[in-house]
Amino acid sequence: MEQRAILVVEDTAAIAEIIETVLNDIPDYQASAVGNGADALAFVAEVQVDLVLLDINLPGLDGFAVHDLLRARPDTAWVPILFMTAGIHDEEFARRAVRGYIKKPFDLDDLLLRVDSALAGGGGAVGNGRVEPLGG
Repeated sequence: MEQRAILVVEDTAAIAEIIETVLNDIPDYQASAVGNGADALAFVAEVQVDLVLLDINLPGLDGFAVHDLLRARPDTAWVPILFMTAGIHDEEFARRAVRGYIKKPFDLDDLLLRVDSALAGGGGAVGNGRVEPLGG
């Protein structure tokens, strides 16, 4: 089976490194991390990704702006996006029909379950508007 490309967009280097390492320990996954929205957009212009893990509070373009730009591109409109946040953003999530998100701090096993589900078609920023945090 071909590896699934996962982009981690997280400005806290230690968190990004942990997520990237954990995901890359799984043979079916190839994770790459960037620290801001501009780098995320540049990355997806070069690499077809299967999933984006997207922090909301980023320098420059925030996660919502990155999400909206990814949704507007034909080559990334279908890509599942899982937001990662410690905050409450119910109105923004509802406006974007986000089905779920990963609440920080999160358990790595829970993160892996949500990644598996999103890659299997069960998660991401498409859905019925219900917002369900994972891990808290």
